[in-house]
Amino acid sequence: MILLICALLLFSALSYAENEEKHPWSVSIEGNKVFSNFQLNEQLDIPEEFGQLDTIKQDFLMRLSSENVRALYYSRGYYSLDLKLEINREPRSDGSLQRNYLITVKEGDCYRFNEAQIVSEDDEPIPVDVKSLKISQHKYYNQEDISEDLQEIQKAYRKQGNLHVYLSSEEHVDTTAKKINVIINVRPGPKVLMGNIITTTQRAVNKNDKKAAPEQGLSDTAWLSSLWRIPKGEVIDGNQYFNFKSKLYSTQLFTQVKLNDSLRADGLSDVHLDVIERVPGEARYGFFFEEIYGFGALAYADHKNFFGKFNEFSTSIQIAQHKQEITLGYANPLLFGTAFTFIPTAIRFVDRLSFNHEKINPPAYPDSVEERYEIINRGDLTFGITNNIRFRGTIDTRYVSKNEDKLFKLKGEIALTFDYTDDYFNPTKGIRVSPTAGLGTNFSDKTDYEDGRFYTYGEATMNLYSPLFWTLYGALSGSIGRFFNKGIEDDARVFYQGGSRSVRGFRFRSIYASYTSSDENGKEVINTALTPMYYRINEELRWTLPWKSLNKWQIVQFCDWAMVKDMKDDDYKDRQDGSLGLGIRYHWQFLTFRLDYAFKKGLTNWHKSEGFTWSRFAFDLSQAF
Repeated sequence: MILLICALLLFSALSYAENEEKHPWSVSIEGNKVFSNFQLNEQLDIPEEFGQLDTIKQDFLMRLSSENVRALYYSRGYYSLDLKLEINREPRSDGSLQRNYLITVKEGDCYRFNEAQIVSEDDEPIPVDVKSLKISQHKYYNQEDISEDLQEIQKAYRKQGNLHVYLSSEEHVDTTAKKINVIINVRPGPKVLMGNIITTTQRAVNKNDKKAAPEQGLSDTAWLSSLWRIPKGEVIDGNQYFNFKSKLYSTQLFTQVKLNDSLRADGLSDVHLDVIERVPGEARYGFFFEEIYGFGALAYADHKNFFGKFNEFSTSIQIAQHKQEITLGYANPLLFGTAFTFIPTAIRFVDRLSFNHEKINPPAYPDSVEERYEIINRGDLTFGITNNIRFRGTIDTRYVSKNEDKLFKLKGEIALTFDYTDDYFNPTKGIRVSPTAGLGTNFSDKTDYEDGRFYTYGEATMNLYSPLFWTLYGALSGSIGRFFNKGIEDDARVFYQGGSRSVRGFRFRSIYASYTSSDENGKEVINTALTPMYYRINEELRWTLPWKSLNKWQIVQFCDWAMVKDMKDDDYKDRQDGSLGLGIRYHWQFLTFRLDYAFKKGLTNWHKSEGFTWSRFAFDLSQAF
């Protein structure tokens, strides 16, 4: 791993040397307190080829870029800002001159909002209480507050039928009092009354074939029109109008969704829905490596618009070293159509029937093999409560035959995801919180087993992401999970720790609470926790390589720690463990290829060197968290 990273750095240095600048330069910023140097350098947005330009263009572009910094401060209310740009020329050893740009910032005081006023062109009552707006709270000025208030006012007007409302804002700066008065101008436009809905569909045209004529799409236009919920003659709720469009987009069946209204002679307005469909199906295959199942191959095919009413059918097959599975699936991206107007997204239902065979090593007996045959039916219901909060409900039923045991398992789970990050797949700043609660039961053919006994569990994970400086980012994750009632080992093991997504460098689920006993033959038996509780902390420092040709690569330092104990029985001995290591990442579209190596395992003997082993590598196709 060390050699690999050194080779990567050497390659970066050589690549950098090849792009030697014709006119070397540097930029430094002084006096800033509100924004970091990293934020201001990002705001400068200096082009990569800046060093190749002649000096006159460099000076001109730098003056323009410094105005970006001024605009950033103004957007946060620092209208007393004093910003100066100095250009210094420094001789170099080779006889050339380097231009050093010094930006000096005197931030001054932050202005506050003062008075807010809404001015409408007509005499209709204003549907918004001015006092409820953020710009009326006398807070420190922030341009984002004005944008958010404009959106709220727009929603209020649209809700009462003013679909074509136009808003603008005026900001009057009082430099003496250091306050800002905001006037919002509103042109409501007429209220729109519902006429008929007219729907047309067409397939996406091949761009390479310029003579190709548009073909009608697969979607049933009458059925699409029936999704529209506003009756004829009623005022069109603009929020429902635009929500309808976003729900159609969320099905991922359309490349384009257009909604327009046209006024009729009788005063009603027809709504025209025009959509362009994607190719409704796909087939793909690939190869993968999974920590438990080893190397494998998969194939997948689906059709997303059977009968023209958004019915999705799919099939997939996986063949790996220790797992073989075939799955049949059905999904409906608009299970209840558009009936629930208070939910902003589509309600998606997915059901999968799988036939699975796998061979794994049980947590407490890594040298033995557990062979499982399973028939699994899993249904998921997902939707967004808001743009940042998602709901998932799951019902999982399965018949399991493993070694000599036969089980019928039933489990239900509810999960929420509060996502306030800048990028779902590769976040660099923000917070994500995911609480989960579940209930399950088992039925067994064993005579000493209490059929139908319920177990409950809860789990929560919080991830924090933050830029630190330059291209270094920090990521921290904390998780806690607990069984509230006794389960069987087959269920409780999901809270055991170890593996590439919990504690890297350790065998999958090898960290658990346990005690040993002897059976009637005197053989030692390892008993693992049946009401487990775990705590886990994961930390990463992610350095994105700063050169444009290599900015998809990251070098990562990680530290993992976990502890597992039993909440109901003191006979089980707690266990905790941790690891420290390095890794590399490569971002490709929405995938992140991840390779980690834990060079230190355990919580003691930190001075002791440890030999190389392949089992300490972890490979995956996404960030660890």
